[in-house]
Amino acid sequence: MTDLIKYIRKHTIRGACTCGKCIDAPNNPKEHQPDGHTADVQFFKVALKNNPDKDVLLKLIKNHHGEFNDINIFDGNEHNYIEIGGWIGDQGTALLLMGLGKLLGIWELLTPSSMLGDLIPDDLKMQMAGSGMVSIKAEKGDRKL
Repeated sequence: MTDLIKYIRKHTIRGACTCGKCIDAPNNPKEHQPDGHTADVQFFKVALKNNPDKDVLLKLIKNHHGEFNDINIFDGNEHNYIEIGGWIGDQGTALLLMGLGKLLGIWELLTPSSMLGDLIPDDLKMQMAGSGMVSIKAEKGDRKL
């Protein structure tokens, strides 16, 4: 397990799955979410724990070598959880990283819910998310790591 993955797991809480397909999800997942400020990554919510440090996370991201691909999260382009999952080695951990970075103010989190709100039904939002439409967009540059 890489230092980046260890840091993500140490500093995030994954809320109950809201996709409606997971066998281990509670009957009413909207009532079983982490306390405090959260980031909604469409499939579940992410909350912070153990006081994560933005600068430490940025350094770990910079030093991480991809598992199946390499990406530059700070190239100014959008990167979805599928691409980040290939880089970090797991899509669930990618979603935790995306929520963590959003909560620390490192990037913007783009999801069907955040972009469309109540304009379309929840099942269509989940279908869009399952197709990869959950992404982040950071400012271009190396963030002075």
